[in-house]
Amino acid sequence: MTLRGRVWCAVVCSACGSTPTPEAPAELVAPTEAAVAPVPTPYKGWPLADARPARNALLIVLDTTRDDITRAAATPALDTLAEQGARAERSWAGGTWTVPSVVSLLTGRFVRHHGWDHPSARMGKYPPLPDVPRLATVLKDNGVETVGLYANPYLSEPLGFDQGFDLWRRTSDKQMAKTLKGHITKEWTMADRHFAYVHVLGPHSPLRPTEAARARWKVDDHWFEGKHGFMVGAAKRNQEDGVRAAYKAAYHAAVEDTDALVANILDALGPHRADTLVVVTSDHGELLGEHGHAGHGWWLYEELTHVPFIVDHPGIPGPAEALPPVVSNVVTADVITRGMGISADWPVTLADAPLLAARRDGREAVAFDGEHKVVWDDRLIGTAPVLVDLADDPDEAHPVAATDADLAPHAAFVARFPEGAVGSEGNTAVDPERAEELKVLGYVDE
Repeated sequence: MTLRGRVWCAVVCSACGSTPTPEAPAELVAPTEAAVAPVPTPYKGWPLADARPARNALLIVLDTTRDDITRAAATPALDTLAEQGARAERSWAGGTWTVPSVVSLLTGRFVRHHGWDHPSARMGKYPPLPDVPRLATVLKDNGVETVGLYANPYLSEPLGFDQGFDLWRRTSDKQMAKTLKGHITKEWTMADRHFAYVHVLGPHSPLRPTEAARARWKVDDHWFEGKHGFMVGAAKRNQEDGVRAAYKAAYHAAVEDTDALVANILDALGPHRADTLVVVTSDHGELLGEHGHAGHGWWLYEELTHVPFIVDHPGIPGPAEALPPVVSNVVTADVITRGMGISADWPVTLADAPLLAARRDGREAVAFDGEHKVVWDDRLIGTAPVLVDLADDPDEAHPVAATDADLAPHAAFVARFPEGAVGSEGNTAVDPERAEELKVLGYVDE
């Protein structure tokens, strides 16, 4: 089958699922009158038809975590979870910084569709989150007790992240497992149903890996002599010999420490682990010198979009559990509700695999068939959209101008996932202490 045929078939069968904000190209905003939005066939591959619904669910979000690094580093907890359950070979986050991506995780909507697409580093100037159904609200309406624990201070902004949660509390990575265990011991019962959202900073800058992890990755101690640790800003500026190589090694070390934290979080479930659906993913990745950049940046490269997506359903034996090999992590809401046997109507579901879509500040990337990536970003070759064949060009070194055939599925995609309406005027306030924390995390420097 030709590329044109593969792409068109994919959208009919599958998608038928600081810096000023750049204007979205016209073709990203409005579908043509002839656009048709195909309806996907309900997905029946997960969970198995005879699997009992999970009583509880745990969603672990590892901030700034690349899938390829979790495979290259020593991550026994994630590896074991994947063996017990299933792991996608390629999964994209909805965006490349925390807030838009978390909104996608909690609403089952691509960033373009929920509309909360604002630049980072504008603390206190953001509009509220979109008024659309949320995972926590749907679960709560179905009798599920909900708790959210998070370490990223952006989730403290009064935008409405707490909607649907009985408890929405900030804690540190260091205290995360202990805090979760305390809550579970006090509040969870074998008779009731529960959902926990746990968001750890993990390998987000500044990096502070343990001495043991530093030693394994041969990262010299002098990189951590700063007040806060190894800051991504040093890798961005790239003014010291070896800084990017050292930051990349330190990132691997931090991922290994994060894996140990995942093990502790799972242990915190105690006896409830046997009846808890577990999903592990990330809000975005990180550039570690690839494409000449470091940090989150305003890009849509694979190093930023490709994140882990691991699912373990307690009612399915490991060898029998399977996910689509290519799937957006925006299906998280669908996975959790269907895994718990709760009926819900999410815009993006497992039936949409292998459709991938990510957005950052009006720029967008879509792989209609999960393999041929169309990017609306004129910084790449001076024109947009461009096409990258991820199978033949995994490093995205040779983008070419997209043809009409490459764009054939786009009208149906836009018709099904139209631009969301979220205002641009901020009506929140961030206290100076939190603003300083966000600076330390590198948001202002981005």
